[in-house]
Amino acid sequence: MSSRVALQSAAAPSYASVHIFAFRCLLLSFATLFVVVIEPAPSDLFFAIGFFALMATGTIYASERLTAFYWLVFLFLALNVLSLLLANVFAFGLKYFLITLYLLLIPVLMVHFVVLYGRRGLDWMYAAFFLGAAISAVIGALALMRLAPGPVTLYFRAEDGLRLSPLFKDPNVYGPYMAAAGFLLLGRLLCTGARARLQRLALVGFILSMMFLTFSRGAWLNGAIVIFVSCLGLALFSRAWQQRKWFLILLTGGTAFLLLAGPLLLEALNLKEFFSQRSQLQAYDTDRFTNWARAIDVITREPLGIGPGHYVGQNHFPQSEFDLATHNLYLKVTVENGWLGLVCFLLAIAVVLVGLSRTWTQRDGREPIRIAVFAVVIGQLVNSVVVDSLHWRHFFVVLGFACCEIALAAQWRAARRSAPPS
Repeated sequence: MSSRVALQSAAAPSYASVHIFAFRCLLLSFATLFVVVIEPAPSDLFFAIGFFALMATGTIYASERLTAFYWLVFLFLALNVLSLLLANVFAFGLKYFLITLYLLLIPVLMVHFVVLYGRRGLDWMYAAFFLGAAISAVIGALALMRLAPGPVTLYFRAEDGLRLSPLFKDPNVYGPYMAAAGFLLLGRLLCTGARARLQRLALVGFILSMMFLTFSRGAWLNGAIVIFVSCLGLALFSRAWQQRKWFLILLTGGTAFLLLAGPLLLEALNLKEFFSQRSQLQAYDTDRFTNWARAIDVITREPLGIGPGHYVGQNHFPQSEFDLATHNLYLKVTVENGWLGLVCFLLAIAVVLVGLSRTWTQRDGREPIRIAVFAVVIGQLVNSVVVDSLHWRHFFVVLGFACCEIALAAQWRAARRSAPPS
């Protein structure tokens, strides 16, 4: 069975340059994910340019291995439209729905380019994602040294003004973004030679140290989950002893570095007391739990949902009936799109995770990065219990990486079957 299906007519050779242009726009979109302090963000503009250029060709390729994912995404969007018709403020709900549609197109376009360009195309997408995180880490380091230009509020957010969040609106979003980049880079590192591993290891530590300095408890939990799932996955499914050995070395070295350098870093930045404070329950946690209880009450009264984007605080949407946002992805989706919306959303992610886990037994040398992608998705999902991640750009990029690895694995199997016997 072919792993390539054209949703429209096959691309004419004359469109090859358009596909290359659209792919470069997608790479620029990933490389600029670290700038979200303005709307629309540069990454949104690059994606839009690439998407409409691609639409001009009349072609988007898909992978048959992801058919169930595509259908579930379609059903989720249809339920969004249904709840939109019931929304109190149609214009606000429509804007939110269009943003959701845009984000769900990210994995679709990523798979298109993997089908078109194969492993090399996917490696370029990883590289662009890592480049954006590396630039962000450099900006964060400059901000910590008070060398970054502009007002301090560009680099430090929240009421205390001590939580690192360069060019992001929220450290609770910046932290998971850097966690995703750092741990995915670690997975890529295990797929390369020893010399490249040593060169990239410092960058992994640099990126993850910026994640640590966001003082986001959700991001810290996210990272712990990723490490646990990665260890379990590599122990059970990695067939290469060298990969296990290197992961153990890196994990041990990273842990030792964190225990030794972490206190020194906090001391140098005069943040030890703040770290202790952030490690405890915060006053607003009680309000968050109260808001969850109210969300459950709304769910029982509105089984079809109250409309896209309508479960937000009044500071974002004056007509909202809620004082605070939900800060829980699953409750938000259920309140806004109903029970069926949540089921479709979770099933779409589950289908991808199951498909990705089935690629771990292939002997194509990509087990570490596939396990890392799986672990990062799990970490983001756990993180989403205490934050609304439905419109996190990087979350859908990571989900796209999972879809791409499934499509690439299907290509590899098809090539093996079609290869002449030796």
